[in-house]
Order: sequence, then structure tokens, then C-alpha cells
Amino acid sequence: MNSVSHSVINTREEFSTAFQKIVQPAVNILTPEHPGLLDVASSGTIYSKKTREAEGFLRLLWGYGPFYKEEPVDDTFDKLLKGICAGVDPTAPDYWGRIGHVDQLMVEMAPLAVFLVMNKEKIESRLSTVQHQQLVDWMNQINDFDTAQNNWLFFRVLVNVCLHKNYEMDTLEQIEKDFAKIETFYLGNGWYYDGVNVQIDYYISFAIHYYSLIYAVLFEEEDPRRSSLLKERASEFAQTFQYWFDDEGRGIPFGRSLTYRFAQSSFWSAMLFAKVEGFDPKKSKMLLSKNLAFWLSQDIFSKEGLLRVGYCYDDLVMSEEYNGPGSPYWALKAFLILALPENDPVWSLEPFNTQGAATADPTLIEEARMLVRKSSDGKEVQAFPVGQFVELHTHGEAKYGKFVYSTLFGFNVSKGLVGYEKGGFDNVLAVSEQDDFYRVRTVFESYRTTEAYVAVSWKPWEDVTIQSCIIPFGQWHFRIHKINSHRALTIRDGGFSVPYDGPETVQIKQTDTNCFLDSVIGVSGAVDLTEQGSSHISARLANVNVLHNNVMFPYLNQNISVGETIVCHAYLGDGQHLTDAVTELPKIDLAGNKACLSVGTENKTIELPFI
Repeated sequence: MNSVSHSVINTREEFSTAFQKIVQPAVNILTPEHPGLLDVASSGTIYSKKTREAEGFLRLLWGYGPFYKEEPVDDTFDKLLKGICAGVDPTAPDYWGRIGHVDQLMVEMAPLAVFLVMNKEKIESRLSTVQHQQLVDWMNQINDFDTAQNNWLFFRVLVNVCLHKNYEMDTLEQIEKDFAKIETFYLGNGWYYDGVNVQIDYYISFAIHYYSLIYAVLFEEEDPRRSSLLKERASEFAQTFQYWFDDEGRGIPFGRSLTYRFAQSSFWSAMLFAKVEGFDPKKSKMLLSKNLAFWLSQDIFSKEGLLRVGYCYDDLVMSEEYNGPGSPYWALKAFLILALPENDPVWSLEPFNTQGAATADPTLIEEARMLVRKSSDGKEVQAFPVGQFVELHTHGEAKYGKFVYSTLFGFNVSKGLVGYEKGGFDNVLAVSEQDDFYRVRTVFESYRTTEAYVAVSWKPWEDVTIQSCIIPFGQWHFRIHKINSHRALTIRDGGFSVPYDGPETVQIKQTDTNCFLDSVIGVSGAVDLTEQGSSHISARLANVNVLHNNVMFPYLNQNISVGETIVCHAYLGDGQHLTDAVTELPKIDLAGNKACLSVGTENKTIELPFI
């Protein structure tokens, strides 16, 4: 089973059918002996095998909670309920266990809580008094331990919503405490950071806002003021988050937890579920439908129909230490819309308008610390982030520290830092002491965002400072690096990766100082504007790019001496092919603190933040 559907999803029946095709293979492998554990594969995590299997089971409820809210109970419902009862029964082999501080099982309590609230009446009569008490006891553990001080606070909020609504427990004080902490993450214009102010990624959409909107609906009667505020913030967030998606339905591959795939569009599902005003519901439905259609046409399922860890293909290289075999079912959050009944007006919305023509200038999302631009045909989005880096997550330097991220070209993660070919260093400046051991930007000294460029300063060594200014210009972007070094260095500045599947799939045009790779998806180019270095092509790299399982990219190489060096490069990433995309090479002229840029007949002058 390579895909579920290649068609766009619009009606409730189509959403329901897609959901059931995704989950049924997983439900089929639940056994009577272990109804509350889902064992789908053998890869490991930092938490135990039993917790991995509990996670796999419980994440199915992100979809089944909304689904059964409007569907009659059936054998699958009873099967899930049996698994839940086994998981919370301390005497059962499937007992999910006692928890501790910052425990993975806290994460998995949230879909259970939502499932129970949305299906309260259906569940009440099917469980005994003892089973209800076991449910309460297991979930209430979350109130006895510390959670991570980020989006995890919402897991406790949602559990306490369930305990209050289903079991009349007084949990309002704890809900208030958790919201008080969440409020400190708020940046404005609908944006939050996720507990750490250098962490602004999809967790703002598929976690903080998603849980906020579920709360706003489920707890509106108890907390109308906050429910209204959370909806207002979601509407504000939507105004700029929409720019993370291209007209093909693809979201920008950026940040951690990419294996959650179509959770990318779960925010739009929550917008429709919560009836958020101030943002066109047709656009929300379009973004949801197109993103789902894209993902369900990708090779993300095993032959048995199970979701696998990876992004656009099976790939453990890019995964985090908390990505277990069942983790990808977090993506089922996108089906929250199924909680709306068949006669809801959302199902009659025709969502497939164009998203609007691309503008010549990129859009600054100041709170997310990035510029975002869409190609003229709408089929690609590129993001230029600065000021983000999450040290604790696998490949944080690749997931947050590239100069640019693309819905068409993706990005690479590393298989090692010794030897340039292992590093997968696309769209990043890799620096070595001419010893083949490369360093790239991780933490940063300072950053700046403007409507014309982004800039960042970092130190690969204490006595080396690199300031980079990145300037989008049409489908090109310019990189100006000012390097002050007390060491002789080799620098290699990489361009966009393109898929490789044999020599006939990539056409190469190369001179000493520029290089273009024309591929089946478009062209990647690198130009040394000051002709101080040389152009090269990476080795073919397998299983490092999140979109394509075999890639290569152009890069520019230069040896620099001790002292100050200014390096000027231009890079092209375009869905058009080489003959269409490149008519004349870009040019640059540095005069004082100004950079005069030109691409063809277009010109732009930028006042640089350094020099």
C-alpha cells in the first residue's frame, strides 16, 4: 500500500473514507491478548517498548475521538474501549503503568481525554463503576507530577477538562495554573514559542493552537472568556501561518517532529471544528484538503498499510529519539473536522480557490523570525529563518539552521561531520580548518529580520565570527558572509538538493565559478559573485533529504586566510527548468555599507547590517 488516495478530499464521506483506510491496518493488528498495545515495528525510542506500544494505540484516538462523535458504535469502537480498559487496569498485562515526572505517557493521555469527552454518552453505560474509577485514577496521575514546561502543559489541561466534564472533579485551579504558564509563551499576532524562545515551529500550530481550539469548544460553557480569546488568537495566527503552504498543498519541511506529516494541516481542521471567525473557512478547508491529498499520495505507508517513521519515505536517519513506530499516528489530528455532523455547512464549502498570486516581495513573519516567499506559479514556498535552534533535538542544526527551507527541494540531515560528503550540507555554510572536519551554525550570537533580508551572527570557534545576510530576490537569493577569523579556513556554501535517480535525471551545467543542476523537479544553482572560489557538486547522498531518498547539490568552495573576508554568493531554487529559469547570471556591487543586487533587468539596493 503506497498511498491511500491521489484525489483531493472535500466531502465528509471522503474525509471519513480516507481516515478509515489509514487506521484500519493498525486496528487489524490489535490482538485479543493485548488489546491496549499496538506493536507495529521494532525501532526504538528513549522510552520503553511498552510505552511505545501504548503510544501507538492511544494516538489512534486522535482520529477516533472525532470520528465516533458523529458515528454509531460498532465492533471497532468496542475493540478500542476494551483496549482502553486494559490499559488503565493495574491488574491487566496491558496496564500502561504508573508515570513519573515529564513522562511520555502524559503525552498520550491527551487523545484519550478528548476521546472520552467527545463520546461521553456512548461510553458511560459500557463501563462498570470500577472501570470508570480506573480511568480516573490513571489519568489523574498527571496532576501529581511535573510536565515539560511547553506545549505539554496542554496535556494536563485536556485531561483536567475530561475529569471535570465526565467525572465532576474540581480541576479548575490546576487548569488556571497551566494557562498562566502558557500565557508567558505568547509573542503576539497569534504566535507563541514552545517553552523556549528559540523554538517556533509546527508545534505552535499542531500543538498549542490545536489544543487551544479543542479547549475553546469543549470548555466554552465553563470558560467563555478564554475560549473567545483563544479563537481570536487562532484567527490572528492563521493570517501568516497560511504562508507556510504552497498551492500544491505542501507545508514547509522545517523543524522537529516532521514524521507527524499531515499533522501540518491539523490546525486548519481545528479552525473549522471551532468555527473560528476572521479567517475565510473556505481557505482553511482548502489548506486542509490539499495538504491531506498531498500526503496521501506519498509513499509513506508500508505494504501492510501502516504509517512508517520518516517524511516522504521510510527514514530513521531524520527521526528524533522520541519517534517510535506508532508515533506517526499523531497525524490523525488532521481529522478533527470529522467531529462536525453531516449537515454542518463546512461540508458544502467549495475550498478549491487559488490561494492568491505570489507577490514580488517576501512576507516577513516577525514572530516566527523568518521571511517567507511563494514562487510566481504558487507551486513552491521558501522560508528564510533565523534566530531559532533547539539543541536537545536530533539534527537541530539541520532542522532550524539552514539558510532556506523549500516545499519543493526539502533539506538534508547529516550522517557525520568528518568529511564533507557525509554532512548533507545543503543551504548551509560548512567551515573547517582545512582538515575535513566541518562545523555549521548551531547556536547564534545575534539575528535580525527585516522585510528585505534576514541576518545572523555566529561563532564556529571563539576566535571566528561569521555574519551572514540572506536576501531573497525573485527565485534567487543572495548570501553575503562577513568572516573575521584568526584561523585559516575552508568554507563550503551549499545550494538546494535535487533528486538523483541515474545520470539521465540530472543535467549539469558548470563553469569554474558557477554550477547548475537541472532535475525532474526543477533547477538548483550556485554562483560565486566575486569569483574568489570554485564550484563543485556533492556526492550522491542517500536517505538524508526529507523529500527525496537520493540527492545531490551544488556548492561553492573557498579557502580564506586569517583576517577579514567578504564572500558573496547567489543561489537559485526554481521549479522551472534551466532554460527557463536562467537567462543572465545575478550580479552584486558592494559600495560602503550598501549592496547593489541585480537579476536580469531587476535591481535592488540593500543597506547591510554589517561592513
